[in-house]
Amino acid sequence: MELEKHQYVKFRREMDPIKLEQKHIEDVCYVYLYEDKIVTDEQEYEIHQVFDLSYRMLSEEYGFFYLHTSKGVMTLNVKDEPIEFIKKFREVEQK
Repeated sequence: MELEKHQYVKFRREMDPIKLEQKHIEDVCYVYLYEDKIVTDEQEYEIHQVFDLSYRMLSEEYGFFYLHTSKGVMTLNVKDEPIEFIKKFREVEQK
């Protein structure tokens, strides 16, 4: 059972075959926190592999959510501050 989740977006570009223009598309995804792991669309990390979580909002619209892990830093594009997710992670990591 998930303890917390936070929305992030993945950006991709596609060509419009009719207008021959590039379209910018945002795919909505979620990062999930469980007792023993953190899961994104791309990766799964056991809690002991996650050293820290942080974020930085670049504007009122977008920011970065960083997962500092034993496999490197994973960056997620977010629209909202992941404050509750990080708080819940702090509780889980201290167990």
